[in-house]
Amino acid sequence: MLNVAVKERLEKYMKEAGVSQAKIAPLIGVSMTALSQYRGGKYKGDVTAVEAKIVEYLDTITEQKEIKEKVQTYKPMEDYIPISISEDIYKMIRYAQLNGGIAIAHGDAGIGKTKAAQKYVRENPTQAIYMEMSPVAGTLGNMLRLLARTLKIPESRNKMELMLSIRDKLEGTNRVIIIDEAQHLKLSALEQIRTLADPNSITGTKGVGIVLIGNTEVYSKMKGKQEAQFAQLFSRIKMSRYYSTSNVTDDDVEKLFPALKQQGLNKELNFLKGVCKSKWGIRGATNVYENSINNDDVSVNGLFAMARTLGIEVI
Repeated sequence: MLNVAVKERLEKYMKEAGVSQAKIAPLIGVSMTALSQYRGGKYKGDVTAVEAKIVEYLDTITEQKEIKEKVQTYKPMEDYIPISISEDIYKMIRYAQLNGGIAIAHGDAGIGKTKAAQKYVRENPTQAIYMEMSPVAGTLGNMLRLLARTLKIPESRNKMELMLSIRDKLEGTNRVIIIDEAQHLKLSALEQIRTLADPNSITGTKGVGIVLIGNTEVYSKMKGKQEAQFAQLFSRIKMSRYYSTSNVTDDDVEKLFPALKQQGLNKELNFLKGVCKSKWGIRGATNVYENSINNDDVSVNGLFAMARTLGIEVI
């Protein structure tokens, strides 16, 4: 027999969330037909099994909402926090867009490099191109296909055709291409990307700006054993900066955790600053903080205990 309370809860959620039956059915784990019949009181199958899936889904949504509300009372509402490292990288991207050439932002993980790139793309959606590399995406062919997809160019072509189409699409524009996790790019992919930053020898138009973001491997291999291989690429670098967790300032920490600052919880701020400046970076400190909020204990002891639980050790 249909459980009226479960059905009413489902109907209320769908109305408040503005979600359609077609969208919510696969999320719950039932077919749209089964859900339609259930809502109409005509389902002939295992009603209890359907309702169990509905309850499981709605309980998860409710708990996620509670966690989000709890976290938002302790942390900034904005997704982007203007800390010193992110702001500097944002300016670097702007420089590359206006002047062309290659810029490299490299250094420790979890210190705001990606956040800066994402903010730039949000604020310049038609002029900024963002790609995130992975080990499988870093080959020449896969990089070209990913770039073509981002530019809405058909991908079913050979590498030469793809590159010509990409060049035609970018010719004469003031776009900037931001490549995150750029250490995954193979030499051939880096060399091909480099050509997009070159001015057109016939028309004289400048190339697009290229910003490579990643760990220091993307820069050090150009200066190390493979320096000769990367000579052409290296000669086109107009700006390169190394960012370390040690660059995180007291002001940055206060911006990241304003509720602690407002409440005068200096011991807690100092602990999180230690995490920020460790190899775990800002990402590690944020994980400790948010998990401590969920654990209802953001005291210095609570933060320390959560850090140990997460395997984060700060000397």
